[in-house]
Amino acid sequence: MEGIIVPCVTPFDETGELRLDWLKTNYEKLNGTGVGGYMALGSNGEFRSLSDEEALAVIQAAAEVKAPDKILIAGVGRESLYQTLAFIRRVADARTAVDYLSVLTPGYFKNLMTDDALIDYYQAIADFSPYPILIYCAPGFVNDVRISPEALRILADHPNIAGIKDTSPDMMSAYMGCVGGRDDFQVLAGSLNNFFLCTQRGGKGGILSAANYFPETCVEFYRGIREADQTASEDFMRRLKEAAKETGGKAGVAGVKAVMNLMGYHGGMPRKPVQACGKSFMEKAEAYVRSHKEFIRDWKEQKGETQ
Repeated sequence: MEGIIVPCVTPFDETGELRLDWLKTNYEKLNGTGVGGYMALGSNGEFRSLSDEEALAVIQAAAEVKAPDKILIAGVGRESLYQTLAFIRRVADARTAVDYLSVLTPGYFKNLMTDDALIDYYQAIADFSPYPILIYCAPGFVNDVRISPEALRILADHPNIAGIKDTSPDMMSAYMGCVGGRDDFQVLAGSLNNFFLCTQRGGKGGILSAANYFPETCVEFYRGIREADQTASEDFMRRLKEAAKETGGKAGVAGVKAVMNLMGYHGGMPRKPVQACGKSFMEKAEAYVRSHKEFIRDWKEQKGETQ
């Protein structure tokens, strides 16, 4: 797990129908970029809006079309250990070509998600899974449940737990302090806000939402960091954060999909009750991208059709 990893969307049409053909087209286009791999069925993948049958179909479709030099992470976390193991069994029984499984922290029973409960949960999954496990810490989606640094230190010693994706606003420094720099465990940034800190402390990459619609720009940012030009990297980070904030970052997964459509990908529509972005959003996003096309290298004058 290294470089820029795309947390790929799951495209739906206007009726809410899953469009695996659009999904495959997105992966095929991204195969031609410098990204290091893909995460299917993360938050941008709207995994909570899918049945298990649909989720398995998405993972299989991604595995079929992703380039051999790109890794594939598949989101499999459920609220209970029983259901998580059951879904992992389905993925394994289908002989799906996945490199890692991502498991979001359970969060419905927030007050019961103690260190002991989360350590037991992840260790049981890691013991069972034929695939290496990536812990997914995203408190904004799970009732503010977080993996504590103390729990992470214990989990990082499990031979089948390969790393953590951190999408929290404030845990990266603590995570890097307790497990950063290890050869057998990776801390990955889950947002542009903590990407720079992660890489400066020895992290090897990140799973960035903006890579869905600005993949080459994100890759250029990462390469700049690896070349250790800190002043230039900080300026690039500022500009990339602004570009994301003014376009796809404005409206969550709906904004990501809208700007993907603008950039020639098949973002499709979000599943309701999430509302698609309207005409005003699209006009402002396109105006911003056009006026910053010397920076946003992904922009093509002949853009793809929007959904």
